[in-house]
Amino acid sequence: MQQISAEVKALEAEQKKLLKAQNDDTSDKPSRKLPGQFAAIADAFDKDFTISRVPDSADLSDWWKFVEQHPAASAYHSRAVWEFICAQPHVSAEMLIAKDNSGRVIGGMPLIFMTTPLLGSFAVSMPFFNYGGPVTRFKNVFEALLAIAKQEGEQGQLKYVEVRTLQQTDYPASTKKVSMLRALPDTAEAFEDEIGAKVRAQVKKADPYRPRFRIGGRELLDDFYTVFARNMRDLGTPVNSRAFFELLMDKLPEHTYIAMAYVDNQPVATGFLLRHRNMMEIPWASTVREANKMNMNMWLYDNMLKFAISKGMHWFDFGRSTQDAGTYRFKKQWGAEPYQHYWYQFSQDPAGESLNPDNPKFKLAIGVWQRLPVWVTRKIGPFVSSQLP
Repeated sequence: MQQISAEVKALEAEQKKLLKAQNDDTSDKPSRKLPGQFAAIADAFDKDFTISRVPDSADLSDWWKFVEQHPAASAYHSRAVWEFICAQPHVSAEMLIAKDNSGRVIGGMPLIFMTTPLLGSFAVSMPFFNYGGPVTRFKNVFEALLAIAKQEGEQGQLKYVEVRTLQQTDYPASTKKVSMLRALPDTAEAFEDEIGAKVRAQVKKADPYRPRFRIGGRELLDDFYTVFARNMRDLGTPVNSRAFFELLMDKLPEHTYIAMAYVDNQPVATGFLLRHRNMMEIPWASTVREANKMNMNMWLYDNMLKFAISKGMHWFDFGRSTQDAGTYRFKKQWGAEPYQHYWYQFSQDPAGESLNPDNPKFKLAIGVWQRLPVWVTRKIGPFVSSQLP
C-alpha cells in the first residue's frame, strides 16, 4: 500500500511539473537572451594565431574596438575600467592579445599584477570585480590564454596567478562562486505578479517605517559610504576607500547609480548599481544592522529591481555568491538563478591559496576587525582592501 501511495505521489509531482512547463511555454513572458558573457564557448579557431603581451602604456585601440563589439565582453573589459584599475595602488597591468595572421584581434585577457606590502606579489584577471577575464569566442584561444597564465604562475616570481571566468575547461578550477541572475519583465506590474505573495509580503513589512527611496549619482556617495563602511566593519571586511567608488563613477558616469533607502532621513540601506548593455548589476550592497528588523533590504531590492525595469533592462545581476550561503538564498527568493564561476589558480605551490576574504586563514583577522570602531576601519581599511583582489 505504501508503495502504491509513493507511486501516486510521484505521478502527481510529475504531472505538476509538466503543467508548470506547459504554462511557462504559453505565458506572456518576454523572451530574454542570456547576456553574452554567460554563454559557453564552443567554436575553435582553425588557423594560426599569436598572443602578445602588451604593457598598459602601449596603444590598445584595436583591443578597445574588439571588446566594444564583442558580445561576451563585460563592463569591466572597457577602456574606462582599465584606466580605473591602472590608477589603483600596488597595480601594474598588461593585456594579452590574440591575433590571427592578418593582425585581426580574436581574443585577449587583461592581467593585473599586484605588488603589495602585506600579501606579496600575485596576478589576477580581474581583481576587485565579478567579471573581466578572457574574452574570445574560440575555445582553443581561451585555453592558450590560460596556458600563459599557468606558465607565469608556475615558473615566475609570483605567489600565484588567478584567472576568474565563467568558462569551464579541462584545467582544475574552484567552483565555490556563482553569479545570481534574474530575467526581468517589461513592466513593474508584471514583476509584482512574478515574485509572488510571499516576497511581496516581506517587502511590505518595511512600510510602517515609512522608508524613502532615492537613486542618483555622486551626490549620494557620502550616504552610500556611511552605510557601506559601517556594514563592512560589521562583516569584518576591510572597506574600500571612498575615492575608489568616486573614481569608478567618474570613469563610468552614464552607467553607475547609487540607490539609497532612508528612515527618518537617515541612510540605512544602499546599493551600488552598474549598467552594461541590457543588464543591471549590483556589485556592492549594504544595510545597517538596525534596519534588518525593518526588512529594509527587501524593500530596497524591490525598488532597485523596478528601477532596472524602468531603464529597459532585460536582466538583473544580483552579484557573486557562495553556493547555498545566506546571500545565495536571499537572491534565490527573488527568482535569480545561479551561473557557475570557474576560478583557475596557477602556482608553484600545489597547495597555494588565493588571497581573498573567503580564505579561512582570515578568520581571526575578521574577528578582530569586527571589534574596531568604524572610524578606525575607515582610516586603515582602504590600505588593506587595496591589496585584496
